[in-house]
Amino acid sequence: MNNNYKHISVVLADTQFLTNEALHSILSPQCKAFCTVSTKAGLEQHLQKENISLIITDYVLFDFDSINDLGELKKKHPATETVILTNSITHVKIKELNDVGIRNIILKTDDLAELFHAINTALKGKKYYSPDVLDILMKKDAPGEDISTLTASEIEIVRLIASGLSTKEIAVKKHNSFHTVMTHRKNIFRKLGVSSSPELLMYAIKAGLIDNIEYHI
Repeated sequence: MNNNYKHISVVLADTQFLTNEALHSILSPQCKAFCTVSTKAGLEQHLQKENISLIITDYVLFDFDSINDLGELKKKHPATETVILTNSITHVKIKELNDVGIRNIILKTDDLAELFHAINTALKGKKYYSPDVLDILMKKDAPGEDISTLTASEIEIVRLIASGLSTKEIAVKKHNSFHTVMTHRKNIFRKLGVSSSPELLMYAIKAGLIDNIEYHI
C-alpha cells in the first residue's frame, strides 16, 4: 500500500513478539524511524529525546498502570499522536481513552487497510475507530463492560485462574461441574471484552482485582 511515512518517526509500545515483528516488517521500511519499546520508561525516554510523530500501543498489555498514563503522555507531548491497537476494548474503555485525548482505536483482528487508515487519520489530528470498534461503541446497552459487573463467583474464578489452576482444577476446588466453570469463564470473557487468559489477567491486574504476584500464567 502506498503511504508516505518517510517524514515520521514511530514508536511501537507493545509486549507481544509477533505483533512487534509484524509491524516492524510492515512499517519500518516506510518510516523515517521505527522502534519498539517494552516499558513505560523506555517509551518516555524516546519521547524526551526524539521528535516522535506517532505511538502505536496496546494499552492493556503494555507497561501502563492505567489509562491515565496515556493521558499524562498526551499532556507532555501534545504533538505526538497515538493509535491504540488491541484486542481488549469495551465501551467503557473507549470512553475513558476519549476522555484523555486518545481517539484512534483499532483491533488486532482488523485488516492492514484499517491500520493504515488509523495511522493516516491520527497524523491529521482526527479521530478514527475501526468498524469493529464502532460496533462495540454502539452497543451501549450490552451487558457488562467493566470489572464491576462480575459476580462474586466470577471474581473468585478470575483469582483461581491467576493462581494457575486449570478449568478442571477450578471445578474440583469449587465443587462445581466442568461445564459450570467453563460457562463462568465464557461469561467473564464476554463481560470484559477479552479473548484469552493473559488478557483477562492483565485487565484484572489493572483493575486492582489481583496483584502482579498472583499472576502465574
